[in-house]
Amino acid sequence: MAGRKGQYFGVTVGVVVFIIAVIVGFSGFDTVEASHLGVKVRLSQVTGVQEAGMQWTGPLTDVVQYDLRTRKETVELQGANGAVDKTGQAVYATININYKVKPTHDTVTQLYKQVGTNDVIADRLNIVPIVREGFKQATVKYEALEILEKRQEVKELAKENIRSNFPAQYFEIQDIIITNIDFSEAFKAAIEQKKVAEQNALKEQNQLEVVKFQQEQEIERYKAEAEKLRLQKTQVTALLNQQKWIEKWDGQLPTYILTNSESSSQLLNLPAPQVE
Repeated sequence: MAGRKGQYFGVTVGVVVFIIAVIVGFSGFDTVEASHLGVKVRLSQVTGVQEAGMQWTGPLTDVVQYDLRTRKETVELQGANGAVDKTGQAVYATININYKVKPTHDTVTQLYKQVGTNDVIADRLNIVPIVREGFKQATVKYEALEILEKRQEVKELAKENIRSNFPAQYFEIQDIIITNIDFSEAFKAAIEQKKVAEQNALKEQNQLEVVKFQQEQEIERYKAEAEKLRLQKTQVTALLNQQKWIEKWDGQLPTYILTNSESSSQLLNLPAPQVE
């Protein structure tokens, strides 16, 4: 009886050991998802990097995964988080940035050692503040109306600022898209009022130009009429002078007669009378 109990006990112990071995064996395998890299950590020490797939890593090993796919941050610059122009006028915008972790073993190892796990790296590396400050550093160099006129130039400067401050040792920027550049309602209303005033001033100026042109045309017409009257007066004066000469003529005809008038001098060649 005692022998059977010992036999059962031995079988039981063997089964338990087998189960434990199986559990330990399976716990030594780790799986890394597609488009990820895993940092293998045993007892707080990094032992290597695992590619996507299942791999035997051994007992007491954890694998910290980092997503290599594109990450997207949308940064809204509104209200207290908005940018300002050179004069302190509020400037609003929406910035979308796409980036991803560099797909190298050294990159994910350094992220684990110096920054943290996959879900905290964006926050700890200040991705959103870097994007926000990059845009602010651009707009503060321009006045609001310049931003409207040179929108693309401002965007390019903002992108350059963001790229220069981005943690490039860990990430690759794929693209930066800046949209919805806008201003406060009060400022937009002021711009609209200014446009209306400019349009009214231009309209009044055009009207003044029309009146000026009409006046100049009237003056030219008066000048033409005056010149016409002057010529007429000159012709009448010449005729009157000739009439006076004829009235005073004694019947004797000189060979040549010089007549003077306000406008011209005329030499009359008169035929001599016939002697019979």
